[in-house]
Amino acid sequence: MEDDADRGGRPERREAADRVAAALATVGNWMFAPATRRRIMAASGLEMSLGDYTLLAQVSLYGPVRLSVLAGLMEVDKSTLSPPAKRLEGRGLIERRPDPTDARAQLVSVTREGRLAIRELWKARAEAVASLMSDWEPSDIEHLAEGLGAFAEAIKKNS
Repeated sequence: MEDDADRGGRPERREAADRVAAALATVGNWMFAPATRRRIMAASGLEMSLGDYTLLAQVSLYGPVRLSVLAGLMEVDKSTLSPPAKRLEGRGLIERRPDPTDARAQLVSVTREGRLAIRELWKARAEAVASLMSDWEPSDIEHLAEGLGAFAEAIKKNS
């Protein structure tokens, strides 16, 4: 039988980790809720569907990348990415280039215009987050930023 020491420490530490996990679930649900993404898109001044927004964000994170690889990461069928990819390409936000390792395949990446769009989306996202903390003390916001930054680094390190 596994005790608290085997699962990461004292009972207080485990209880705190449980609270962090619950809070992160709430944050994740809020960040990825369609209503939140629509609000961010509207604030950014960009007009695009949720699917286009999601694909642009994923291409900016992983690109240059094959759509088939993105589909796997997003756990969707590649055919669902083709229409938004064509729309984003038509708007000049992403581009396709031959894959240097396989001339039959193509890589998609974000264009300069796409990077500007992403910058506006992230700015609108930061403003949405800031509005939730409008009545917080600056030191509390700084502590949260430091803690989440350290947590993000732990995720990167262990991924």
